[in-house]
Amino acid sequence: MSMKSRIIIPFIVCLCMAIGTAGVVWGGASPEGSHAFLFSSGPYHQLERMDETATALYTAAYHNNRQAAFAELQRMNKLLGNEMVRSYGSADGWTRMEQDAAAVERALAGGVKHSLWLEHTVRLRMGADALMNGKAALWLQYKALLNNDLNMLKQAWKRQAGDPVAAARASLQGLSEHAARIETAAIFAGDPIRMRELMERIAYTGRLLEGKQSTVWKSEVDQSLEAIRGAINSVFLEDKQAAAVPVVAPPGAGNPLKWALLLGTIISAVLTWTGWRKYKAMPYGVKKL
Repeated sequence: MSMKSRIIIPFIVCLCMAIGTAGVVWGGASPEGSHAFLFSSGPYHQLERMDETATALYTAAYHNNRQAAFAELQRMNKLLGNEMVRSYGSADGWTRMEQDAAAVERALAGGVKHSLWLEHTVRLRMGADALMNGKAALWLQYKALLNNDLNMLKQAWKRQAGDPVAAARASLQGLSEHAARIETAAIFAGDPIRMRELMERIAYTGRLLEGKQSTVWKSEVDQSLEAIRGAINSVFLEDKQAAAVPVVAPPGAGNPLKWALLLGTIISAVLTWTGWRKYKAMPYGVKKL
C-alpha cells in the first residue's frame, strides 16, 4: 500500500463515520432513537407526517378551502389506519381522532359551512401535536385560557344586574368548548382520568344552572365552580406523580450504533493523523538502494 493510500483511506472512513455519528445524534430525539434517520418510513416519520397533515387540514378549514381540506383529510385517514403510528398514544385517543375525522368528512360531504366543523380540525391538530411534542405541546398553553374562562364564568354568575344564570350559561359554553378542544391531546399525554373529571364537572355545572333557584342551589353552583378550578389545575399538574408523560420520548437505554460510530471516527482519525505524520517525515516512502 502506498504512503498516500494510508492517509486517504483512513480519512474517507473518518469522514463517513463522522457523518454517521452526526446523523445519530440529530436523530436521537425520535422514538426509534438513532435508527430513525436510517429508516425514514418509521413511526416517528409517520408521526411527523400526521402533525403536518393535521396542521394543513386546520389551515384549509380556517380559510374555508374545502378542496384542500378534503385532500388533507384523505391523507389523515390513511395515517389514522397506520399500525406503526397507532403504536403510540392510547386507544381512547385514537378513537377520538377517528371520530373527529369522520365528523369532518360528513361535514364536507354534506356541504356544511366550515364554522361548524372547524373545531374538529382543531382537536385533530391538538392531538397530533401532543403526540409529537410531549411537554412542549400546544395544549398545555390552555391552562391560562381555561382559568380565564372560569373567572369570567364566576363574574357572570355573581353579577347583580340582568340575568346572572343566562350569563353564566353563556360563559360556561365557552369554557366547555375550550376544554373539549384539548380533550384528545390530554388523553394522548396520559391524563384521561383528570380530563374526564374536568368534562364531567363542567357538564354537572351546566345541569345545575338548568335547575330551580334556591339558597341551597346557589351554594351548590358555587361549590361546583370551585371544583372546576381544581379539575383544571389537576389536568395540568406537573409534579412527579401526576405529570403528563410525553407520548414520544427517546429511549433510555444506551445506543450501540452511536458508540460504534463514535469509536470508529476516533480510530480512523488517529490512523489518518499517523499516516500524515509519516508522509511529512518521508514523503516519497522508502527508496530501494
